[in-house]
Amino acid sequence: MKNKKQPICGYLKINLGKFEFYIFSDGHLPLENGQPTFAPQVDPTTFSSELQKLHLGNKGVDLAINVMVIKTSDKVILIDSGMGNHFGETNGWLVQNLQAAEITPHSVTDVLITHAHRDHIGGLVTPNNAIVYPNAQYHISKAEYEFWMSKNPDFSKSKLADDQRKGTIAFTKKILDIVKEKVNLFTPGDTLFSFINTELAEGHTPGHTIFTISSEGKSITNLVDVFHSPLMITNPEWGVKFDIDFEQGISTRIKILEDCYTNKRLVMAPHLPWPGLGYIDKNIKCFWTPLHYFTPTEIKL
Repeated sequence: MKNKKQPICGYLKINLGKFEFYIFSDGHLPLENGQPTFAPQVDPTTFSSELQKLHLGNKGVDLAINVMVIKTSDKVILIDSGMGNHFGETNGWLVQNLQAAEITPHSVTDVLITHAHRDHIGGLVTPNNAIVYPNAQYHISKAEYEFWMSKNPDFSKSKLADDQRKGTIAFTKKILDIVKEKVNLFTPGDTLFSFINTELAEGHTPGHTIFTISSEGKSITNLVDVFHSPLMITNPEWGVKFDIDFEQGISTRIKILEDCYTNKRLVMAPHLPWPGLGYIDKNIKCFWTPLHYFTPTEIKL
């Protein structure tokens, strides 16, 4: 008998100033082989050695799928939606985990879309094409939306194979088309809801946006897919095959690393080990330092 899908991590609550701030698990995305998704031009022996050095195995890469939620007095704001129930048993756990925290899909007022890859927008729609968050407004950068909804999105600077490009474009267009009546466009640099700063981090996609949530002198920055793994923090120049502009992705990664280290920003990333909260530190190279906390369900910053 097939085992039922069970969340390995439910949610974490954080007191961020006057807001209730959560991180939920949508599951994880195990890759049997880390290459060529990561470091497609790096010698396999070097890649394996670095994985072992960082205690990440020696071949495969397992990616968390962490999702942020902010609750205010009048809003429930979801940042991305995970994979949804389209791609297997190891992910698609978000709705179940939201309900464990007494957040129903109908109570979500806004969804911020960092970028339109399947592991960030798949959870917006069921396999039967029903909208999961029917009362929400959807916010996405103008450049991101126009790129995916154009007739022929330009992947000429990507390392993706043609079949992967076609599948990615078709899935994204389908999801965005289903929610199009509820889409609101912004320009990175805009402030949303008076407390969420938006910042362009292009390369992974043309409108890839990172969000900084601030309240009462405290802040957390969602770095999205600037970094998928501690491996890419230590080796930002290795690159990611799914970056639509491979070289721009490397430049952005290096720039964001320096900014986070210099300004000691508390950051979160959807694919770093659960719950994806920590700091960028540096000796000769940058490295990932997880946030230390001492109870399993709640943090007071």
